[in-house]
Amino acid sequence: MKFFTIEPESSGFPAVGTPRGAPAFVFDTWLGDDVIRAYPAVLVTTSVKRALAAVRGLTGFEIVRARIRSSPFFRKYAPGKRLPAFWAIQVRGYAGRDDMGLTAAGVLVVSRRVMDVLLDFRIGRATLTQHPG
Repeated sequence: MKFFTIEPESSGFPAVGTPRGAPAFVFDTWLGDDVIRAYPAVLVTTSVKRALAAVRGLTGFEIVRARIRSSPFFRKYAPGKRLPAFWAIQVRGYAGRDDMGLTAAGVLVVSRRVMDVLLDFRIGRATLTQHPG
C-alpha cells in the first residue's frame, strides 16, 4: 500500500487553560482548507469527518469534536468571517503501517485510502509528498 505525507494549512494552536472535555483550539487565520494543522493536532471540517467515517476499516485514528474560537488577531483582520465546525483527529497509528500515523518528527502520514478521501476536499494549501516507507 502507498503512503503519503501531508502537511496541512497551519491556522491555529491549542487553547490554554480550558476545562476538560473536547479539545479546544484558537484560530489566528483560516484560508479555507478543510484539513488544518493546529499543532500538534489535525483538524477537519464536518464534511471530511463524514467522508472518513464512511470508509470502513480505516486504522490509526479517532475523530472527536473540537471546540474552536477565533483570536483577537483573527477578529481584527478578518471581521465578519465565521469559522465552520471542526473535528480533532487524534492520531494513534504508526506511519507507513496504519491508515494514519505520525513520524517521529510529528509529520502526518496517510494511506492511499485516506488520501483518496482528502483529495475530494479543499486542501490546496497542504504540502503532499509520497512517503518513502
